[in-house]
Amino acid sequence: MITEITERKQAEEKIRYLASHDALTDLPGLRLAKERLGLALSLAQRNGGVIAIMFVDLDDFKGVNDQLGHDAGDFVLTQVAKRFLDCVRESDTVARIGGDEFLVILTGLASLDDAARIAQKLIESIQKPYDYRGHEARIGLSIGIAEIRSGDEDLNDILIKADNAMYQIKKQGKNGYRFAPEITAP
Repeated sequence: MITEITERKQAEEKIRYLASHDALTDLPGLRLAKERLGLALSLAQRNGGVIAIMFVDLDDFKGVNDQLGHDAGDFVLTQVAKRFLDCVRESDTVARIGGDEFLVILTGLASLDDAARIAQKLIESIQKPYDYRGHEARIGLSIGIAEIRSGDEDLNDILIKADNAMYQIKKQGKNGYRFAPEITAP
């Protein structure tokens, strides 16, 4: 009976984990990212500091799937997740929120220059080729960055601003980053 209860609790934990994480990359999903963003905003309101939200879209990822197949695309996505995690601190959050879309939450920044450096580091890391079974895949990143200086902002508004900034960089030629207009408390 004890074994049955232990197995049931483990199964429940696994279900909870899978509900909040992306099965392919093992990164948090959108729901968990929003929870972490809410916590980061609360901490910013209490302690101050700069938070930057990066809305990230992979450039030319469709070509990987079209030319090399979906298994190659899945491989590239798992490698992208690892490279993202190598470029940020453990206190930051990297989440996969859609097919080739990611959210990066950077907390406790001294200034926006820190966010710009991390964005450039992400771009350079992701641009390096991916070797999938002897075939080379290359992609880039378009990043929209929204800065938060207070915890009073609406989460959806923040995400929309970062998303809009990301689409602006895509329109300008891709593979770069752009800051959204500053978000300030009313």
